[in-house]
Amino acid sequence: MSIFSEALPKSPLFAMTVITETQTNASDESSFPIIQNIPTEVVRELDGEKLLDRTTFFTEFSTNAYLEDFYTKVDDPAMQMVLTFLPNIVARIGKVEKMLDFGAGPTIHVAACFRETANEIHLADYLPQNRDELCQWVNNKSKFNWTVPLRMILTREGQSWDKLARVEQETRDKIINIYHCDVFSNPSVDCPKEIFGQFDALVTIFCVEYCCNTLSEYYSAIKNIASAVKPGGYMIYGGVFEETWCSFGGRKFTCLYITKEVMLDALAKAGFHVEENDRGCVLYEINGMFMVSAKKQF
Repeated sequence: MSIFSEALPKSPLFAMTVITETQTNASDESSFPIIQNIPTEVVRELDGEKLLDRTTFFTEFSTNAYLEDFYTKVDDPAMQMVLTFLPNIVARIGKVEKMLDFGAGPTIHVAACFRETANEIHLADYLPQNRDELCQWVNNKSKFNWTVPLRMILTREGQSWDKLARVEQETRDKIINIYHCDVFSNPSVDCPKEIFGQFDALVTIFCVEYCCNTLSEYYSAIKNIASAVKPGGYMIYGGVFEETWCSFGGRKFTCLYITKEVMLDALAKAGFHVEENDRGCVLYEINGMFMVSAKKQF
C-alpha cells in the first residue's frame, strides 16, 4: 500500500485541507469489514423537515436549479473536487473505446473530460428532464453556459482557455446516444444489448447514495451499475462519506449514509478492486468526499 500527497489546487475552498491518494488492493474483502453501528437506511427528516426522496425526483428535481447551484460558479467543494481530480483519473486510464456517464444528470463535464481519450461517449440518466437538457446541449440549443467548469477542466489538462469552443464541439462529436438508466434494474441502462457490459470506463458521480434508501439497495445498485462494464474495464465512482442529506434549489433530499469500508466492500462484491499496481486505479479523499477508480476483474 502506498499513500502520498497530491498537490493542492490554488483555491480558497481547498485551503487547510489534506488530500491523499491511496492505492490499495481491495480483493481481500475481509480487509474491509462492514461497520455494524451505522444507519442501514436513509434519514427521513432533518430538524423537523421532511426530506425529499427518489419518489419525488420526477416532480421535485429541477434541472435548471441544479445547474445554476452547482455549475454556474463552481464554488461548491464537491464540484471542485470532481473537476480537479476527474481529468487526472481520465489521463491515468488512457485511451478507451466506449465510456458511459451513468446518472449524468443534465451535465456534460464528465463527457468533456473524456473527449480526447474515448472513441465513443454514452450518457444515461433516470430523469426525462435531465435527458432533455442533454439533448438540447448536444443539438447546440441549451441555454446553460458551461464556461466555468470547462475552463477548470482545461486548466487541469494544462491547456489554454481559448480552446473552449473546440472542447464543446469535440465533446458533441463523440456523444453516441443518451439513454434511460435505473440503478434498480438489470440491465441498468436501456442501451443496445450488444454494447451493455462492454463499456471500458463507466463514471457515476453523486448518484448512487441519493437513489438508495437502504444499504441492501446500495449493494444491489452498485452491482447493477457495475454489470455495464466489461472485464478489465474501470468504474470511476464519486460520492460523499457519512452524509444523510443534500440540498439545491432550496430543496433538501435524502442521502444514504455510507462509509469508506462499505463503499470498498460493495465494489469488491461487484468484482471491482483498487489494484496497487494498476495506474488506472486510485482513491482520492478530501473532507469526507471521495473519487475512486477501480478495475473489474477478468
